[in-house]
Amino acid sequence: MLSPISNTIFFPAILTVREEMQTTESVINAVVAIFVYLMGISPLFWASYSDLRETRRKVYLSASIMFIIAAFLCTMAVSIWWLMILRAIQAIGSSAVLCIGVGTLSDIYVPTELGTAYGLFYLGFFIGPLIGPLIGGYLTQYIHWRAIFWFLTIYGSILLLVIYFFLPETSRPKQTSKIPLPKVQSEITLSSPPPPKSYNPLAPISLLRYPNLTLVILYKIWVTSTIYVQNILIPERFAITYGLSASQIGLVFLAPGIGLMSGSLIGGKLSDYVLSKKMKNRGGAYVPELRLHSAWFGSILIPLAYFSFGWLLENGVYIFYPLFVMFLGGFGTLMAFNPTSTYLVESFPTRSASVVALNNFMRALVAGSMSALAAPLSDAIGTGWTFTLMAGVNVLTITFLIIVYYNGRRWRAKIRRENPN
Repeated sequence: MLSPISNTIFFPAILTVREEMQTTESVINAVVAIFVYLMGISPLFWASYSDLRETRRKVYLSASIMFIIAAFLCTMAVSIWWLMILRAIQAIGSSAVLCIGVGTLSDIYVPTELGTAYGLFYLGFFIGPLIGPLIGGYLTQYIHWRAIFWFLTIYGSILLLVIYFFLPETSRPKQTSKIPLPKVQSEITLSSPPPPKSYNPLAPISLLRYPNLTLVILYKIWVTSTIYVQNILIPERFAITYGLSASQIGLVFLAPGIGLMSGSLIGGKLSDYVLSKKMKNRGGAYVPELRLHSAWFGSILIPLAYFSFGWLLENGVYIFYPLFVMFLGGFGTLMAFNPTSTYLVESFPTRSASVVALNNFMRALVAGSMSALAAPLSDAIGTGWTFTLMAGVNVLTITFLIIVYYNGRRWRAKIRRENPN
């Protein structure tokens, strides 16, 4: 939860910080955008080190210490530029869990259990957007916006202690381990490109040459961009349209947060169930593309929900309705994200941390840019047309999943030929 809480807890304080530090909407939105950029770029460094040195624990500890120091210094920031720099360091520290956490799961779970494990993992990940704005709203309104960073300092310190005393090293050398792998896991490991032999923080980018990975990532980053656009527009649009206070705006984020949590739990179970059923129909044969069967429902629900949200908010419809479609959007997002995320890791198991780092990097490039463009775009064409655009591109990217479903196995066979050892 560390990274999403650190990101979303700041949203309800955006207007307050902008007024106190006498800055502009563009600058305060840049603070958000930079956090998102670095939350995507820095995992490349963490993941490269983790996959190369085959360690998760050292990365967790180093990143946590960096996060705690930056959060503490944010409590004393006196200018928007210092706040921007310190938030950037926070993003670097908190981002490690986004890729290393998935690496830990791939270390200890077999493919037929990975969907449920992912569901639980992303349940924690999306509790952040649920409680982050809620905490940030109340701390901002009833104490001070700086209390947000005291909270993060304490929270990060507790996590550091928990990791130090209770989290063992889960990575094990792939070549020397004598623990037998299940057949389905050993087969997909053969088709995964090996990690680099020397430290190269940009090594995960080389994975973009594999189309089954690139197309799935392109789908996921546009959906994530839509969520970021929604999060950026909520504080001002709901304050203007419905006259909500900072704490009430924090409560608004409960709607998509509950949807994300529900989709995570149900999506994980459904993903493993559909996989088992499809394997049974194929006589027990396993291919990662079978995961994508459980993504279709969520992928259709997402554009419908966000298209509706834009026009409901544009027309100032009774607040229940935009809240309800935000819930549906969050639910559909995790129903689609769980099987697509699991597919990526199952297709590249020896590079699991790097795959997730690359996904976060690409997401940051697009979602970070959309965070900065959200307000100007909405002012120029209106909230309704903004989400019409987002939903329209999302419909286009669904075809990427269809292409991967029909061609992924052939592409993975090509990877195996390129990496016979």
